[in-house]
Amino acid sequence: MKKGTEHIMNHEYLMTNGLGGYSFGTLDGANCRKYHSLYTVSMNPPIERVHLISKMVETFDFGDGQFDMTFENKASSNETESNFVDYVHKGSVQLTYAQGAVTMKKTIAMSHGGNDLALVYDINVERTGKVILTPYYNFRDHHDTETPELENYIAELDSESGVLHITDQKYNVYMKATGVYVPCREYSGQSYYPIETDRGYPDVEKHVILGGFSYDLQPGKNRIEISLNLKPEFKPAQDVIKSRTQRYDELIEKAGFEDPQINRLVQAADDFVVYRKNTCKKTIIAGYPWFTDWGRDTMIALPGLTLVTGRYDEALEMIDGFISKAYRGIIPNNFPDEGEAPMYNTSDGTLWLFNAIYNYYKHTGDKKAIQRLLPEMTGILKHHISGTINDIYMDTDGLLSTGNEETQLTWMDVKVNGWVVTPRHGKAVEINALWYNALRVTVALASEIGAEAIVDRMGLSEIADQVKKSFNALFWNEAYGNLYDLIIDGQPIDIPRPNMIFAVSLPFAVLDQQNWNPVVDYVTEHFRTPYGLLTLRREDPDFHPHYGGDLLSRDGAYHRGTAWGWLLGPYFEAHLKTYHDKAFIEEALQSFYQHLDEGIHGSASEIFEGEAPHAQKGCSAQAWSVAEVLRIRYLLDLEE
Repeated sequence: MKKGTEHIMNHEYLMTNGLGGYSFGTLDGANCRKYHSLYTVSMNPPIERVHLISKMVETFDFGDGQFDMTFENKASSNETESNFVDYVHKGSVQLTYAQGAVTMKKTIAMSHGGNDLALVYDINVERTGKVILTPYYNFRDHHDTETPELENYIAELDSESGVLHITDQKYNVYMKATGVYVPCREYSGQSYYPIETDRGYPDVEKHVILGGFSYDLQPGKNRIEISLNLKPEFKPAQDVIKSRTQRYDELIEKAGFEDPQINRLVQAADDFVVYRKNTCKKTIIAGYPWFTDWGRDTMIALPGLTLVTGRYDEALEMIDGFISKAYRGIIPNNFPDEGEAPMYNTSDGTLWLFNAIYNYYKHTGDKKAIQRLLPEMTGILKHHISGTINDIYMDTDGLLSTGNEETQLTWMDVKVNGWVVTPRHGKAVEINALWYNALRVTVALASEIGAEAIVDRMGLSEIADQVKKSFNALFWNEAYGNLYDLIIDGQPIDIPRPNMIFAVSLPFAVLDQQNWNPVVDYVTEHFRTPYGLLTLRREDPDFHPHYGGDLLSRDGAYHRGTAWGWLLGPYFEAHLKTYHDKAFIEEALQSFYQHLDEGIHGSASEIFEGEAPHAQKGCSAQAWSVAEVLRIRYLLDLEE
């Protein structure tokens, strides 16, 4: 059957290992982007990710000609062959294909916390024949696209153990298989990646073929098991699969949701929770396939990924891990993939930390943790009050001013070729909503542990009162019943953005309650889509609804027209606080669930185009998009 490449590349699977490694591809089996691979691992969890095996090619031979069960894209055609039949992901990934009387179910599972990969084939045939399983090797950084140097690759088979060792003199992969090894040494045909074409990146490469494993097939059912690892030590394939199935069952039981669609997101949440080697703590991968862990994303996603799913210890690990790397009251914005020093270019990541701590306490009642964290929290506030890096300081009106014309410190943080695409220095609306929330969180938690004297000495309640008074005086736009997005040098910037919703949605809302309704209504009218909130009104002359092309084109639309899935969380929470209309949100969630069967199935994408049908773009799986839907589902269940 022929399928359009647009359809094939929009339906993907993802299997991760809790260390930053993954197996990632299309359901049809055709690699459509440079990140698609059977086996990608992290050499320094969760970063320095290396693409090792692009795919396994399954070639069937029944004596009257050969055929491959899955196919590669060709640059000369907008269609490719597909034998895809079915997909199931409940702990392990199961992909079923069929051609004629041949049915092949491929099960993929990675050890959680390890680099073992199990690949199991269940093949049903009507007559005797053979199948040859041929790995395509390409040892490279997972961000690159390149044809490897064939002469660097060596394959050595240990005939006693049946273990094949593949090396390019830098990286090593070990494969245990029971078939007859048939060596060769050649390049594959050219692989074409249409998603990279759309993104303006190099889009073709070849792979190294060093032979394959041949298996005799008998009429009926046949099972083949292959194990992969970075060292010649293997867990039995069935044990790897069983452990992932058990983990899935445990995650679903611990989360306690009944909605099968939400349970898909509970499983997706596990993809993002990973171990960071240099902190020895858990952290959150912001998105697959290309992001690492970001402070802002981690703190926003933490409640939905860990707290509402019952993973309290991991939540506290994340909080501790980022605080341990704080510099002058600012937690890292991100840890670069190449392992350089953390970057601190954020004004909101640290403020979201306070929200994460507050949510942690609301879920756990862990006063010992708060007693330990309160000095860190007050220390961070002192830095903000007196002024810290990146021109972050509390002004005389109590509001927080951050950055300058050359910085990009809010979540709308694109800077490309020196161009700050959405300049938001000065006093940003959501930064000051978060600032007020952080102050009130600290006062409230100090009261919970009997430490009021600490916050009283700092005058935090009085500062919070001043922030609220100044915020409502300066940000409220009476003419349109909305909030200004920015105040720069005392002057409001009248470019409405969805960031105003945080003035209502946060636990301690800075906006006067009589103005909640008009703000929620304004956001509903101007920014809401089925899958997220637009980053700019359609009427705005800078509205860019389409996301594609080279980096400059994509970044120009990133926060100027695309819809972001994670913003549904604060929007729905603000709507629930204002109107108490559960039915409205329940209906909206049902519309959103349709998205779970595109992109990475069972996960939620980063962004969507600003015009219908709102095609998913950016990362196919984004932590805070998944997290916020889970969090809203939890809040709705609390209302029952």
